[in-house]
Amino acid sequence: MVDEERKQLEDLILYHKRKYYDGEPEISDAQYDSLEDRLRDIDPENPVLFIVGTPSGGNVTHDPPMLSCQKAKTVDKIISWSENRPIMMGYKIDGLSLKIIYQDSKLIQAATRGSGTLGDDVTLNVLKIQAIPKTIPFEERVEIRGELYMRISEFNRINDSLPEGEKYSNPRNLAAGTTKQKDARMMEGRTLNFMAFELLGWNDKATTEEKASTLKTWGFETSDYLTIDSPNYEEVSKHFKSVENERDSLDFEIDGVVFKYNLASDREEVGATDHHPRWQIALKFESKGKSTRLNAITWQVGRTSVITPVAELEPVEVSGAVISRATLHNADFLINLDAQPGDFVYVERSGEVIPKIISVTAKNSTGKVDLPNQCPSCGSKTVKSGVNLLCTGDSCRGRDIQEISSWIRKTGIDGIGGRSLEKLYDTGLVKHYSDLYSLTEDQLVNLLGRNGTKILASIDGTRELPFRTFLAGLGIEKLGRTMGKKLANSFNNLDELKEASMEELMKLEGISDITASFIHSGIRQTERYSRLFKYGLKIIYPERKDSQITNQRETQQVISLKIYVTGKVEEYTKNELKELLEKKGIAWGSGVTKTLDYLVLAEKPGIKRQEQAEALGVKMIGWEEFYSKYVE
Repeated sequence: MVDEERKQLEDLILYHKRKYYDGEPEISDAQYDSLEDRLRDIDPENPVLFIVGTPSGGNVTHDPPMLSCQKAKTVDKIISWSENRPIMMGYKIDGLSLKIIYQDSKLIQAATRGSGTLGDDVTLNVLKIQAIPKTIPFEERVEIRGELYMRISEFNRINDSLPEGEKYSNPRNLAAGTTKQKDARMMEGRTLNFMAFELLGWNDKATTEEKASTLKTWGFETSDYLTIDSPNYEEVSKHFKSVENERDSLDFEIDGVVFKYNLASDREEVGATDHHPRWQIALKFESKGKSTRLNAITWQVGRTSVITPVAELEPVEVSGAVISRATLHNADFLINLDAQPGDFVYVERSGEVIPKIISVTAKNSTGKVDLPNQCPSCGSKTVKSGVNLLCTGDSCRGRDIQEISSWIRKTGIDGIGGRSLEKLYDTGLVKHYSDLYSLTEDQLVNLLGRNGTKILASIDGTRELPFRTFLAGLGIEKLGRTMGKKLANSFNNLDELKEASMEELMKLEGISDITASFIHSGIRQTERYSRLFKYGLKIIYPERKDSQITNQRETQQVISLKIYVTGKVEEYTKNELKELLEKKGIAWGSGVTKTLDYLVLAEKPGIKRQEQAEALGVKMIGWEEFYSKYVE
């Protein structure tokens, strides 16, 4: 009921805010204030409450248009384009283009590039991104354009926690998918960054270098970083090669370098076409992929009911490996790619290991991509949910087999391959992973041959499982090996974990409210694992001294804090400080989020961190007071 009321209040507030700014108010100021007051009561950090100005919702018109960037294939082209004008170079970020508008120093609107003239309003979600300043020290209306991106390390962290079928192909897609979520709360637990590349409405005569410098002083990360006053082949080649060499060591994806005229007079002189500004050009890195024919698209159902499309390819050698299959990740990826059998697609190997499809290189098919309306495994109706296609069947062979397979992999049972597992399932011997522990040697030998004896021995070897392995094998969404280890280190036993509240789970580092909700509900579904205990499986809990257990529980009950320290604590390095706090049972947050108990202000604390804490309603406390109260 609370969620339903929250959604109704959000819609009403946005509607009446728009009507007010359109000069057509339908309710009094007092009535409007009462709506905000009620939303503040049930969700004080709701992003709707922080919108300043008019949220247009839906589509946003770009004026001037957000044009494309012309491309060069060689350094010679860059030299001829520059005509010896001073230029500035910067990273070509592989991200999602955004424009952000500020008025009276405050962020009032954000929108995607879209078609270049019309984009999607994503103001609510952008307000949740810590890397984007919510205020700037400039009161006139300005527009800042740039690339929203996700760091590679953050992408890997999130992707590792997602089940098969829900993983993303690259950081750009994950950043875009996160930003376009209709529910801004879905962004919790995901860190996005923004790299600005243009400033409009500030100073029309400013150089590109001056704009970049100003954006930095306002708290933005910028893509432009190097000025070349007299471009020549040797210098441009040297700097381009330098960026290409450092590409693999960067924590964000780039696919080339962008060059811009530095002087405003030069930019004004050349102007723009309907497609691109003439004053900027991109030199992209050489790709290592190849094009091949898409022969067919098959669909596979996973353990969480997600149905994943798979590309069956005409075999092609890429980076020394022959590729004949590649995941298409999810339904939305396939729709946006617009690939169908008969088309030619461009294939790369991500990290020189995982094959991924980048684009369609030749379109031979017609019509729209069709998603199956029946599950390929059980024939049940399918339903589109977010980016995914789901099986709605109560009982699904493919889903059950994948769930059993996941338990086998997580617990380390040897000898049961795909075909053997299908035989066990189809004969009715194993319908759930707990049934593995009811098997006899005769059953296994009769069905699978002499290898059955070894399989039984391997199964018996997992009748006693470490707590972390047991948790990872249960098939609970968001609970894999890493999360299993975190929970096993934080709770003494299964009963204690079952009794944990959402708030206690969210105190743990790296657990958002969404992840906590999956764990909170999943661990209480005892039918997942009750039969395991019936068949004699035992959990091995970490050995801790009684004093350690007592101290840990007392620490959780008395302190149980999650903090972030901004500024310098003179007597400690950052790692030493973290170690000190962890010994006291105090968790160190990854940034300023609403799950913090305190933002601790040390010497020369960051203004940006304090503004974030104030916006989220996080309490702030000085280091000396915090130390005497919780650490000493």
